[in-house]
Amino acid sequence: MYAILTDDSELARAGVGDRSYYFAEYVDGRRQEPLEGAVSSVACWGDTATVRDEPGRAAVDGDGTRATPDAEGHHWGTVCPTDPDYREGLLERLGGIEGDVRLTTLGFPGAGFCRCERCDRRFEESEWAERDAWRTDVLTTFVAEAATRVDGELSATLYPDPYPGSLRERAGLEPERLATHVDAFLVPLCDPGYGTSYWVESLARGFARRLEGLEVSLSIQLSGAEIDPGRLADVTRRVRPHADEIVYGTYPEDLETVREAIERLREEKAAPV
Repeated sequence: MYAILTDDSELARAGVGDRSYYFAEYVDGRRQEPLEGAVSSVACWGDTATVRDEPGRAAVDGDGTRATPDAEGHHWGTVCPTDPDYREGLLERLGGIEGDVRLTTLGFPGAGFCRCERCDRRFEESEWAERDAWRTDVLTTFVAEAATRVDGELSATLYPDPYPGSLRERAGLEPERLATHVDAFLVPLCDPGYGTSYWVESLARGFARRLEGLEVSLSIQLSGAEIDPGRLADVTRRVRPHADEIVYGTYPEDLETVREAIERLREEKAAPV
C-alpha cells in the first residue's frame, strides 16, 4: 500500500497512491481545515507559535532549558504535555475531525523533559516511583483519551529508534502500551536523496520486529525530495518487506517522481514471474 503526505490540498486529491495524509496542524502552529477523505496529520505538543507567544508553556528540562526552536537539538517549540488547557483544546480539535487521524510530536521533547513545577508536582503526587514510568503513563493516558474522540483509525508517529527502552527514555512512548489504543504506528525515515539506504532497511526491520505480535500495522515514511524515481523505488524495495504501508513525503515539485516510483513498483508486482 502506498500513500503520500502533503500540505497541498490539490496534491492530496491528485490520486497518487492509495490514500493521502494531509497536514491539518503543523509544528509551527499553523492549522488548516482537514481534507475530506484524507488522513489528518495533527501535531500534538509541537507548536512553535504557542511557545513563542507564551514561553512559559514550553516543556523545560532540569537545567532550565525550554523546548524552543533556538535550543540545541530542537527544531520547533514543544508545549509541556501536562498543560491542562492545551491538552483539552487538542482533544477537542481531534474530536472535531471526521475520519482517520495521525498524531505527530506525540512524546516529550527529550529525555530530560519536562521538569516544570507542574510536572514535578504531578510526579511526586503520582503512584510512580520512576519518572520515565510516570511520563509514559501521562502520554499513554492522553492517547487513550484521543482514541475515544477520533471516529476513524488512529495512528501514532514514533521517533525512529526501535531499540527496546529507547523510546520510553527519550520521549515517554512505549509502543506495547500505545498499541492498545491505536491502529497503526508510522515511523519517518526521511533523507532527501538517500545517498545511503542501509540504515533505512535496518530501522524498518527493527521496528517490524519490535511490533511483532501487536495488533497494529506499520507505516514507513520516506522522502520524495531530491531523488530520481528509480532511486526512490529502490529504497522502497528495501523497506517494503517490513512495512504494511509506504508513505512518501511529497511537495508539488516531487509529485511526478513519487508517481513514477509507485507506478514502477506496481508494474513489477503485477508482472508474471
